[in-house]
Amino acid sequence: MVDQLIGRRVEGLVLATVQQDNDPALSRCLEAGVPTVLVNRAESRVRAPTVISDDAAGMGLAVRHLVGLGHRAIGHLAGPQTLSTGVLRLKGFIEAMQEAGLDAGAVAQAAAYTQEAGRAAAGALLDRFPDVTAVAAGNDLVALGVYQELAARGLACPRDVSVVGHNDMPLMDMVHPPLTTVRIRPKEMGAEAARLLLDRISNDKAPIVSHVTAPELVVRESTRRVDQS
Repeated sequence: MVDQLIGRRVEGLVLATVQQDNDPALSRCLEAGVPTVLVNRAESRVRAPTVISDDAAGMGLAVRHLVGLGHRAIGHLAGPQTLSTGVLRLKGFIEAMQEAGLDAGAVAQAAAYTQEAGRAAAGALLDRFPDVTAVAAGNDLVALGVYQELAARGLACPRDVSVVGHNDMPLMDMVHPPLTTVRIRPKEMGAEAARLLLDRISNDKAPIVSHVTAPELVVRESTRRVDQS
């Protein structure tokens, strides 16, 4: 797809799916001299302007919310570690758990940011750590996979396990129960990415900058105090 767009002589591209290390689509754009901006995900080395949410801070919001509700056995379903979102959200989970004086070892990795991968990872997590009372998921679709796995085991959210997602994707307020999640401000990210791309198109010597947006916790009905009856 990138080669097709380059072949059509596009003036610039915004990439939202880059891998953390030496993403081939970005490499192709840079080789072709096409102004490119990354949004939502970043590379580990800076090769293009980037707009991302503060993923580590977002996961910190999720963990501190759960700790504030009395949860101590908190698990994390990490996203793929080939993606900056997976790496940084795992980092944020570990740091927030350590700050709270809690064990950060209850982690399972989802193979993808999908409901199916989330359910598989939730099964692995619950098999290894059956005493968790809350799960901070790497994104909202992964969190919906947790819902599925809990139901399959005869458990309920949030009665037995509280769940927090990440991203605040559309309709997360319509699922049952409505999902507590971390909002990443995609409209702000998209607008900033467009501005940076226009800067690169008008001036190919413009500095390579990174813009980080602040996440926001959105509390709904998938979390509750651990001591509620």
